[in-house]
Amino acid sequence: MNTQDLLTKLFDEGNCLTYDWYFSARRKAEKMCEQFMLENPHSFCFVQNNKVPMPLLKHTDFQYFSNGVLVIYMWPQRADEVIKKARKILALHGFVIKDIYAPQSKEEWQDYFKLLIDINDKTKELPVSDEDLVLRTFSSPAEFADYCFNGGNVLLTASKDKFFEPKYRQILALFNNGLYIVDEEYKHSDSFHGDIETNFFENRLCGEPMMHPIYVPQMYLQALYQRAKQYNWYVSPEDAAKKLPQVKISELETIKKYAEDILQNRTCISILTPRINYRDIFLDPILTSPDYNRYVLFDDGKLVLSQKYYNDEVRQKHLLEDLSRSFPQIKFAAELVPDYCIDFLYQEIYKRQKSARDVYLEMMRQKAVLISEIFGVPVVLAKDAAAQFVGWKDWMDMENVTTTHARHLIAMQQDLDKRVEKNGYKNDVIYNATAYFNLLKAQNIPYENAQAVYHQLKENLIKAK
Repeated sequence: MNTQDLLTKLFDEGNCLTYDWYFSARRKAEKMCEQFMLENPHSFCFVQNNKVPMPLLKHTDFQYFSNGVLVIYMWPQRADEVIKKARKILALHGFVIKDIYAPQSKEEWQDYFKLLIDINDKTKELPVSDEDLVLRTFSSPAEFADYCFNGGNVLLTASKDKFFEPKYRQILALFNNGLYIVDEEYKHSDSFHGDIETNFFENRLCGEPMMHPIYVPQMYLQALYQRAKQYNWYVSPEDAAKKLPQVKISELETIKKYAEDILQNRTCISILTPRINYRDIFLDPILTSPDYNRYVLFDDGKLVLSQKYYNDEVRQKHLLEDLSRSFPQIKFAAELVPDYCIDFLYQEIYKRQKSARDVYLEMMRQKAVLISEIFGVPVVLAKDAAAQFVGWKDWMDMENVTTTHARHLIAMQQDLDKRVEKNGYKNDVIYNATAYFNLLKAQNIPYENAQAVYHQLKENLIKAK
């Protein structure tokens, strides 16, 4: 199959209406919003692209073109499910599927997977003119709620016909037409902090098509859930919580005994996310994240898997393949257990071993000491600088980190360490020296060793060249 010819045909005969145009026009859109907010500090806005009415998140498994062509990459056994999902979301926006390009056999899956990647790469090259961009403005949370519920849209994350944990109402809102609203505190950015909860929601928990997120202040998000109470499909957080699985006393006793037996003479090696080393980078931590993939791995190869996710042998096979790339020397012995058992095992493990949270806080303490030594900053101020650099408000805010989030942040630090090593820098503080200078200056934190730091930075730049 010649995917290049098909790629050319697709873009010659139609325009892609579902790609993430924001990738190419991020700075332009940000400037438009910054200017508006400067002139209207009590209002809210976001930017739309007239040529791309449905910018879907990168996790999508299809793309749609203006001539009615739908391209998917799932093999035949799952194609019907994806097409049904696509048809539903497109119809809500007034679009009809006229033709479908999809693999006709499992062998063709790789070709169509490559085609979707090629489409994504091609769209990154498409120009976005100022005339394409439209500023949507709102003077109040109520006006924004009018926009979101227009046309009878259903708020899925507050609907009795769907099940999403109530905790997500503090973070995000997802509508049946793909409209995806996220608290601005959880904005995906160059900072390490803030995106793990939305990342898990988008990849694991949702299963619904969603458009590129609109980031809003918390009061705008909560206005949506307040408005949702007016509809008969609404379910309260309390009633939604009742749908969460409850562990019986008899089951708890059984799992306690199981934990005692399995933890004897074993060390857990999935306290931190196992990483797959590929050439001079680590692959995406979500591939082997024990939180996302719901497993516990021990040093002797004992692998405890959630029944909820691994009754599917194909899914189990994929995880084993990824873990084998992290631990090629280990032979795995997999065992299925109820999903709640995974959380219980980790709780018991943390009584015996350091948790990811413990490891992360210690890692950040060491970084604060390094900042103190390099810049000549008092340690107490260096701690705040270390926390602020990765997106926290200050050190105290960082100490609220959860174990799940800490695992993610450690993986981000590992990725940074790889880049630092690749570029020949002594440590990541010198590697990001300019950013630290700006941070210290913005926070009015005094530093004494500016000349020495600039000298080290200059030496590293020469080596890098």
